[in-house]
Amino acid sequence: KGESTANPSAGMPAAPDALAFPNEAGAVRLDRIEIENFKSYAGRQVVGPLMDMNAVVGPNGSGKSNLMDMIAFTVGLSSSDLRGKTLKDLVYRNSPDEDISERGASVSLVVTCDGAETRFTRSITPAGVGKYSVNGKTVSAQAYDEKLKTFGVLSKAHNGFLVFQGYVSELAQKSAKELSKLFEQISGSEELTEEYDALAAEKKRAEEEQIFNQQKKKGLAQERAIMKRQKEEAEAYQALLGRKRELQQLQYLQKLYGIEHEIVTLREQLGSEAAALDAESERHATAEATLRASEKERARLARRAVDLERQHASLLQKVEKQNPGAIKLREEIRHVDRRRATQAKSLDKVEEAHKAATKQQKGLEKQLADVSDALARATAEQQEAESRGEVEMNKRQRDEYSRLKGEAGAKSAALHEQLSAMTRELRSDEPLLMQGRTKLDELAARRGVLEGRLGGFEERRKGLAERVAKLKAE
Repeated sequence: KGESTANPSAGMPAAPDALAFPNEAGAVRLDRIEIENFKSYAGRQVVGPLMDMNAVVGPNGSGKSNLMDMIAFTVGLSSSDLRGKTLKDLVYRNSPDEDISERGASVSLVVTCDGAETRFTRSITPAGVGKYSVNGKTVSAQAYDEKLKTFGVLSKAHNGFLVFQGYVSELAQKSAKELSKLFEQISGSEELTEEYDALAAEKKRAEEEQIFNQQKKKGLAQERAIMKRQKEEAEAYQALLGRKRELQQLQYLQKLYGIEHEIVTLREQLGSEAAALDAESERHATAEATLRASEKERARLARRAVDLERQHASLLQKVEKQNPGAIKLREEIRHVDRRRATQAKSLDKVEEAHKAATKQQKGLEKQLADVSDALARATAEQQEAESRGEVEMNKRQRDEYSRLKGEAGAKSAALHEQLSAMTRELRSDEPLLMQGRTKLDELAARRGVLEGRLGGFEERRKGLAERVAKLKAE
């Protein structure tokens, strides 16, 4: 405990007989370490030359771990990995309060390859800025790292050749994923992660593009088949259009032939119609001449008819003056007809009332007969029963019998009275009925006389009308 070891080959495990490993440039080994003001090492000091196997021994706080930090600092580890917050924390100071603003620090690893030395130096300026140099020439951090790689030193895989205190137990507790990551760091394959991810993404894009192209190819094949089918349909359509145009042309030719034939026929008909029209025009001229003559004759006859109408009106006025009784008879006949209609309506109402009263009288007579028969039967049955001694009524029963008999008598008397009243009413209506019938008969006789007289006037009127018609004919 408290001791640290370092593999001065700074890379792959050493060969059995030498602290070196094969490289493109040959066998490489760490020869010595040159230090200036780094951590607990004040001033300029040199550790080396190193042997195939070296051990650093000392009490706690003597600087054993700082020797490991020198190698780690030179191969590119950050200050946080070296138990410091900034690079300035790695500069030697005698006490915590010492001013080191004007002090810098540097560590150089001198490696040999085929007898040639190469010096890798990492320094800290007084301002706390890190610098890298190879063989005394300042280079960038990337160029410095690339140069280390040519000697097989991978700064990011420093855990492969720098085993710090407690690292073995920590390594034993790592998971399989963490160990795999460590192996990638040691082998340097971790640096290819970005390139691998880029290539994997490119592969994925290529596969997706391939799938897309296959789908596109399939879609294009389907579209091609559809377009081929559409092309065939279009060609068939064009063929049908051509056939349609041929048939339309043939149809038009047939129509033109029919039209031409019809034109010839119509021209022949037009010639015959023109001849007929000429003949008809001649007949029309003759008819117009005849019509004009007829119009003149019609005008003369119309004037003659007007004169005859005037004569007819004059004769009618004379007839009316000579026969004023005919008008009076017509008015009287109409008056008689109105009176006759009124009397007929009144007679119908009287007859309907007489029929209703007669029907009601018969009903009352039947009801009276039924009551009388029932009373007679009851009285006869009572008398017969009393004569045989079969019925003996007490006082209450006799009183009830007398009451019922009295009610029956009263009801019979009322019916007799109602029947007598109806009979009197019917007898009083009979003279009115007879009077109405007599009046209708008189009116009918009067109408017959008037119609006879009117018939005489009508015969005279007809004679006058015949005379007027004769005058018109003349």
